Amino acid sequence: VSVQQGFISTISGLLTAIEMVLGIIVFSLAMLWLTRGAVLFLILISFTFWVMSFLILVSSAFSATGTLLPTTLFYMVFHCTAFLFYLSGGVSTIISSYHGVTIAAGVLGLVASVFHLIHTGFAYKKKI
Repeated sequence: VSVQQGFISTISGLLTAIEMVLGIIVFSLAMLWLTRGAVLFLILISFTFWVMSFLILVSSAFSATGTLLPTTLFYMVFHCTAFLFYLSGGVSTIISSYHGVTIAAGVLGLVASVFHLIHTGFAYKKKI
């Protein structure tokens, strides 16, 4: 089994790693004050997208064509969807929360959405 370091050493690979870490932090903060509604939505979003980011990193590391991943339509749609969901989850959590921990999770959700938006731009640029 050979490990390819081509993808992780690119800007897309670095952004994917940052998005995964942000997702884990958002998930951990939101789980501290588990409620219904917006916080639960943010928990589900962060879990889904950090696991997907992890799977993207692993599959690109063990694939000979890992550097081609940012040129796929799936990659662009993934980051565009993550941007929209993190944006809606972050805003709704900030609006509906009164606890500092969940507000921090919402703010970090917005930060994650910005990273996914930037990543969408990079994916679109590679697609052209």
